[in-house]
Amino acid sequence: MKKLILLSLLCTAFFACTEENPMRVIEQDPRIVLIQAPAQAYQTPAQPLGIHVRVEDEQGAANIFGVNLVVLRNDATNLAAHTMLDDGLGGDILKGDGQYFFPITAALTANQTGVFFLEATARDQDGNTSQAKKDTITILGGVENRLPNIVSLNAPSVVWTDSSYTPQFLASASDPDGVNTIKFIVLEIYPPAFPKPTRTDTLRDDGKSGDGAANDGTFGLKANPSRFGSACGLFSIVFRAVDATGGVSAAALQTLRITRVRLANNTIPLLSEPNVPATISRSATPNTHLLSIKADDPDAICDDAITRVFFNSFLPNGAAATGNPFAMRDDGKEGDAIANDGRYSLTIQITAQATTGTYRFEFQAQDRNGGLSEKLIRTINVTP
Repeated sequence: MKKLILLSLLCTAFFACTEENPMRVIEQDPRIVLIQAPAQAYQTPAQPLGIHVRVEDEQGAANIFGVNLVVLRNDATNLAAHTMLDDGLGGDILKGDGQYFFPITAALTANQTGVFFLEATARDQDGNTSQAKKDTITILGGVENRLPNIVSLNAPSVVWTDSSYTPQFLASASDPDGVNTIKFIVLEIYPPAFPKPTRTDTLRDDGKSGDGAANDGTFGLKANPSRFGSACGLFSIVFRAVDATGGVSAAALQTLRITRVRLANNTIPLLSEPNVPATISRSATPNTHLLSIKADDPDAICDDAITRVFFNSFLPNGAAATGNPFAMRDDGKEGDAIANDGRYSLTIQITAQATTGTYRFEFQAQDRNGGLSEKLIRTINVTP
């Protein structure tokens, strides 16, 4: 038995000495996952731009030694070589994250313009080199124009086209290249749900357009209200500043209601759907009753619709009730169900002392132009 145990131990020792180590590390080359460059850029961009390269390494980002960027002419000859950085500075976001950056300046292409090929390769700390990753870029000569910016607006919210009042539109703008490079501000007027402007105007900074001093960055327009035409409604107005090179700012938006003070052919309001009880007992408890009626104005867009809905009440003997007219409400309060839905309401109370008989209720609506609807008459029979 002892001999067998000794032989087993010898065999174990022999195989331990001759077996190959299964934990040997096999080194991997770094790999460029992405090279990203804008399709075109100026030698001096208006905003900071650069070439981005993302590298992966099996041993981690810390094992990446660096990235080399070669710029080639379109005939494939080398023009320049640059070392990209992953230091968290100058356009690189995070240090040591495997994202490398090189800024676009005139130095990128040795102060030359045209179409260029970019070729990036990465190297790790062990001297292993990645396969090249390529991209193209077009470099335009000179300094890219920096766009103007609308700073503030001072424009009316309502224009009455038949008024003698002249509305004034003001807008302040700035430009990184100097306010004197702004030529004008374009004003476009868009009707509701319409893709194209129906009118275009120009605000100027010449000291003659209601803008104050010339060349101070405030642009103005005094517009005769008749130039807005006969259309009514809630329009969108869009302001864009334009500089001397044709650069256009981002749009600044505002709404504008175009309406009329008086309508040449005013259409009176219409009443419908009255909700009035036919009979009320004066001894009922509780004895309050909601009266309501629908009011519409065909000219609502142009005359700001209805200004009031009311009724006059007349006793069984024909005499007018004290307190006429009674104003109805559309504000969602005191019995009115929904505010601004065009249904007007008022709660009335019948006392035990009320005279029995037939009461007459005459409902009417009035618009902003003073037009009164036809009377809609209903009667209520008050019983004991």
